[in-house]
Amino acid sequence: MAETGHAPCPNCERLPQRIDGPGRLFLWSPLGHTRGKLIRLLEEQALAWDQRQDMGALVLNLEAGAPERVAGLLRPALSGVELSHVRALYLPGEVEPGPADFGRVGSLGEWLAAAESGWLVDMLAEERLTSHFQPLVAARDPQRIFAFEALLRGHERDGGVVGGGPIMGQAAAADMLFQVDLAARRSAVKAFGDQPANGRRVFINFAPTSIYDPAYCLRTTFRAVEEAGLTPDQVVFEVTESEDVGDLTSLTEVLGHYREAGFGVALDDLGSGYASLNLLHQLNPDFVKLDMDLIRDVDTQPHKAALAGKLLEAAQAMGIRSVAEGVETPGELQWVRDHGADLVQGFLIGRPGPELPASGPAL
Repeated sequence: MAETGHAPCPNCERLPQRIDGPGRLFLWSPLGHTRGKLIRLLEEQALAWDQRQDMGALVLNLEAGAPERVAGLLRPALSGVELSHVRALYLPGEVEPGPADFGRVGSLGEWLAAAESGWLVDMLAEERLTSHFQPLVAARDPQRIFAFEALLRGHERDGGVVGGGPIMGQAAAADMLFQVDLAARRSAVKAFGDQPANGRRVFINFAPTSIYDPAYCLRTTFRAVEEAGLTPDQVVFEVTESEDVGDLTSLTEVLGHYREAGFGVALDDLGSGYASLNLLHQLNPDFVKLDMDLIRDVDTQPHKAALAGKLLEAAQAMGIRSVAEGVETPGELQWVRDHGADLVQGFLIGRPGPELPASGPAL
């Protein structure tokens, strides 16, 4: 995954090691009750383990291929709180933990997610990420295509397709957002660049928390755009409101780097959280996308209509182009059209697919 010309970023461009054994898993439980549950489980499953009195740990001896199976046994045995409180350290082979290793101790829940992520590590290593594309069209003339949203997909070795939700969910659980988000951006750019876009734009999702250092991390994405033969004005990067925007200064810096390079920026899922209008004001994006749950049945539910109407009115007043997501019925389309949405997206317009539709005039 490393780009030539600069050292790989350890947070973005180097894949984590697959946890597949043989090795040892050290566990520390703060509660005797939880420790007892672990011991009973280990004995019931006849797993190889011992107690290390010198460090107060239970130690599981895992053979090759065992970590994922053991993870499947431990996860249902403990509550979510217990998984977050039990501390875990995995070391390959029979290496004894040293002072530097204790800085890598995390929660058992984190180790389980990492042990269960072998399929995702393989998918990244084998470059099996791609995108399907869904059209965004003019609200008043749905035959006119404005852009396409790149939606993350993964190919299984047997030819099956994995949706973006499971991929990003596993990435978040296993602390792999840096690597997966970068690979997703690059694969979306490549997949779009490989097709005749006829000057249309592509919207690409990104997780703000996956950008460690904007000046460093984003240049790999910028180079991918250049290599794909796209111009920056063809690309819009969109950030979901549901992401962690607690560090608004950092998010503003990331969006600033995109804008300075000539890309558009969009705020996704407007209306899904509590900070909608504040984010709209503080980030001043080029586009806002109204959350699909808000648009669903907006023509028949007055409380949704009231909120969606205000958001569309605010966007129009600020000169921000609006996109109504999740439009599935003629009634929803008519409502968002009547209330000033600029663009629409949803199953009524077109379903995601690996290829761009050849027909439809550009907007």
